[in-house]
Amino acid sequence: MQLCRNRLEGFGPSSRISSPLPTSCFTDTILIPLPTWLGILLLALLLSIFSSKHHHHHPHHPQSSPSTSTFKSISTPSVHAGKSWLFILTSTLYYILILANILMVTLEIARLSRLPSGIGLLPFSYVGLLLGTLLFWSGGAQGRLRDWQAVNMVLWIGGVAVSAVKVAGLTTQKGGRREGSRYPLEDQVVDVAVIMGVYVGIAVLEVVLGFWRGRREMGEGKAESENLEVGGSV
Repeated sequence: MQLCRNRLEGFGPSSRISSPLPTSCFTDTILIPLPTWLGILLLALLLSIFSSKHHHHHPHHPQSSPSTSTFKSISTPSVHAGKSWLFILTSTLYYILILANILMVTLEIARLSRLPSGIGLLPFSYVGLLLGTLLFWSGGAQGRLRDWQAVNMVLWIGGVAVSAVKVAGLTTQKGGRREGSRYPLEDQVVDVAVIMGVYVGIAVLEVVLGFWRGRREMGEGKAESENLEVGGSV
């Protein structure tokens, strides 16, 4: 199956129409999936580091005294009582934006398929969006995977960057406006610009929620250490 069909130029990275930008086929096949590939490689690196540390480090967990355990069970529920409604609302918006980009990518793929001009590796965008969602939802597998948010930032900021390149390339293709076609070039520019804008929103929320979550975890850790100190003195 051809990745790109009925396009003004072939696969090559150098475009005669949108120079110095790459051809639309190269963009859809190489650049668009690039953030996902980088995110997967970074995730694999973090997993290997975690596996290495876990293999060589087996901490000893002393048994807690009854008084300490009792004190913790009484004192910690207020710390873990739940997330604030504002955090939940912001997280919901985060998921909505990811869903919006999944739908926008689906729209672009469907409209390109109707030309037909080939869809490159655009479906690979789903992998990045779902990977970022899973990492955020699990909190890096319940905090076991440190620096997991770096993977998400690669996915989101990378998505912004490659979408910006794609928009710039499409706007310079004056010779292929697809007038009268089922998917005018101007419509695709708008679709990709929306995808880029949504990636910006996701990246901003990732930073905000990451800072928020970090502060909450610091507060929980501080409260737990205080409970242990008080429990040990009882």
